[in-house]
Amino acid sequence: MKSGLLVIDVGNTNTKIAVYKDNHMDHFWRITTQREMTVEELWIIWNQLFVQSGFDFGRLSGIIISSVVPPLMTAVREVCRSKLGITPLELGPGIKTGLKIMTDHPAQVGADRIASAIAAIHLYKAPVIVIGLGTATTISVVNEHNEFIGGAILPGGVISAEAMYERTAQLPTVSITSPQRHLTHDTASSMTYGIVNGIAGQVDGIVTRIREEMDLPFTVVASGGLSELISPESKTIQYTHPDLVLEGLRITWELNH
Repeated sequence: MKSGLLVIDVGNTNTKIAVYKDNHMDHFWRITTQREMTVEELWIIWNQLFVQSGFDFGRLSGIIISSVVPPLMTAVREVCRSKLGITPLELGPGIKTGLKIMTDHPAQVGADRIASAIAAIHLYKAPVIVIGLGTATTISVVNEHNEFIGGAILPGGVISAEAMYERTAQLPTVSITSPQRHLTHDTASSMTYGIVNGIAGQVDGIVTRIREEMDLPFTVVASGGLSELISPESKTIQYTHPDLVLEGLRITWELNH
């Protein structure tokens, strides 16, 4: 008997892969996104993960994907079709989501932002503001009518750290692994302090402006790879759900089947 939904979120830095059974996440993997991988290279990694986890991919009932990395999608689609034997559902135009995209150019809204907004309105109800804390920081606004009306995009922690390393002569490369809650006396910790608290401050400032502008009781939810580090430093983030995109994809699959 077929069972299990494979959910794939192809992000700029990492690709998250999960298997859901009865709305419960049974398996989870995170791999580095490499834009130029071939079908064979991608399948070697996926198959190794499946085997090591004891996951029988022959029992999959479906696959759904969101991606913000178009160059990799040809290989991802082919792996799903030729290796897993399933044509994947891709989050995009024409898919039932329960979310109305009210921006000037709906096709330009990232699939990850749409997926996280879908999950947010199901789990936390609208109106809601979703903060994506990953390679970039995204702020997505959904009003009380389940309409995605826009938001903001700014450099995230990874971009900020890379930019300082690449554009300065003496600043080191840093890994954002833990927040620095107090002023420090070494360069690397000072960079981490600035990045983490700087992003938290930016989020708080923008969320406060949106609330004042729209005068709605927004719930604020954070997601993404840096959400558990940055959320505690924010005064406006109320909930943290690192895998909101995956949940949104699961919900979208259910809406379309």
